This record gives sequence, C-alpha cells and structure tokens, in this order.
Amino acid sequence: MTEMDDRPPPAVGAYWIKEADYPALLKIFTDGHKMPPTWKEWLKMAEEMEQGLKAYGHVVLRVYIDPKAFPDWCAAHGMSPGGEGRKKFIAAAVTERYGEQD
Repeated sequence: MTEMDDRPPPAVGAYWIKEADYPALLKIFTDGHKMPPTWKEWLKMAEEMEQGLKAYGHVVLRVYIDPKAFPDWCAAHGMSPGGEGRKKFIAAAVTERYGEQD
C-alpha cells in the first residue's frame, strides 16, 4: 500500500439551497432551466448525492448559496452565475475550510 492509499478521500463541497431562496436562484442561475422545478425535488437529488459521497468516505461540506451575495461573488471572480460559477464558489469554500488538498 502506498502512502496515498492511507489517506482518507478529500473533503468535497456540495452547494446547498434554502427553500425560500430556490425561486430567486433559479432566476439567477444561467442554467436554472436545467434545475429541478421544485426545491423538494432538488433537495431529494442533493441529499442522494451527499449520501453517495459520504458512502465513499468523503467529508461533505454544505455550501449555502445566497441569492444576494452569489452574483456579486461571481462578478468579482469573472464567472457567470451558472454551473461553473457554483463549482468555483464551492471549491473556494472547501479550500477556505480545509486548505489545499492533494
């Protein structure tokens, strides 16, 4: 076994949305039309993804997306508020919390 085999899987982030924010975020996200139509459907999908990641040993950091702050963060980082923006936002939160991971 190598040293890498001894390490736990890296921490990962998952974007999380509060029910009250879902309609506003669907309008903000450039790919909002690809999202589940209701928050309950989105939550079911998000929880299943989170459980799957945890089953593989990952620590999962829920990163809440605020519809007021997210567009400003994206603009400040040259991102559009869609899938790529969410990925970068989550990655920044995970790095801030857990540091650089190999």
